[in-house]
Amino acid sequence: MNVREAVETDIDFIVKAYASAFAFTRNRTVQYIEDIGISSFHIIKQGLEPAAVFALIETGHWFGGKVIPACNIAHVAISPEHRGSGLAASILDFAGEEALRRGADVVSLFASTRPVYRKSGFELAGSEMIYEAETSELYKIKASFKCRSVSGESLRPTIGKIYEEHCRDQNGVLKRHRGHWNVLLRAADEELSTFVFEADGQDVGYIVLDTGDPECLLLRDWVALTGQAAREILKFLGTFSTVYPRVRWHGGPADPLVFALPDKGWRLVHQEEFLMRVLSPAKALAARGYGHASGSLKIRIASKTEKQTLLLTVIDGNAACEEDFAGDADITVGLAQLTTLITAFRSAHFLHKAGWIIGDGEAIKRCNDIFSGPAPWVGEHF
Repeated sequence: MNVREAVETDIDFIVKAYASAFAFTRNRTVQYIEDIGISSFHIIKQGLEPAAVFALIETGHWFGGKVIPACNIAHVAISPEHRGSGLAASILDFAGEEALRRGADVVSLFASTRPVYRKSGFELAGSEMIYEAETSELYKIKASFKCRSVSGESLRPTIGKIYEEHCRDQNGVLKRHRGHWNVLLRAADEELSTFVFEADGQDVGYIVLDTGDPECLLLRDWVALTGQAAREILKFLGTFSTVYPRVRWHGGPADPLVFALPDKGWRLVHQEEFLMRVLSPAKALAARGYGHASGSLKIRIASKTEKQTLLLTVIDGNAACEEDFAGDADITVGLAQLTTLITAFRSAHFLHKAGWIIGDGEAIKRCNDIFSGPAPWVGEHF
């Protein structure tokens, strides 16, 4: 297997590969390449012929108010004649090595089939959730709104600042690469508008509104920093009810817009999980934020090839992590399963019952307290 960065002459192959793997049109693939940059793609050759392609996007995931450096492995496409040959595992190993070289502590992806990725050390890390509500219900909300339209060069800096503030009390959400922003803000004609909501002279939320489908408004992106901002966003969306019967958005397990809805009339229309692989356990544990937690935990991590013992020390949410082989570990966890603990996708109590973590009751409680926090999620499909 030979791997190299893609160049412009590879576009025809990428178009063909994505048409076969994802039913993408040529226009969609070319637009995606423009959004994230041709240098983000890698071409895999078997012999003299290209056999597969994937994108590697430098990013980060927020946890406990801090960012774990990461890379997204996106849109892995293997030509039909090369499927079933074990190429996927080789691609994932290379992507992990390349991500590590770029400074990532974890890699993340959405899996078309979980067993293939689990064999390569990936495990469940968080959710992608899409909600839908009837706009006719939104008139019931007792709120007025104050917002302004934003466009042009000030758009991304304005909403980027609000987005970063939102990320500080979330788990899992992305520190967005320019490619993520390009995909979210890609516009066709006049179908995309951005509105920023204000309170007491401060920006407290925004929506990126796609009006391209007359059957359903789409929030390409949104943030509500307060409950009042969530109610104002819903009230604003209710003004579109005479034309658009529904509105759809990405949200989290504890979703502010769902919480602010006055009645029934909403539903979860899609949910799937993204997976993550920890490349550098010590660095990932140290990079993560822990809210205001304090405590220490000696963690033995077992992989197929080696075991390591790390001492995690957290003081008021700030962590240090170093190797420590003296004495017994508080908990033992597999390297792949460490992902689900680090991300808080499942609690330490849950993972202990599932047999993924070994430790006594006191150690499990301490572990649970250190890694507690909101359920992880992402607001885009990468």
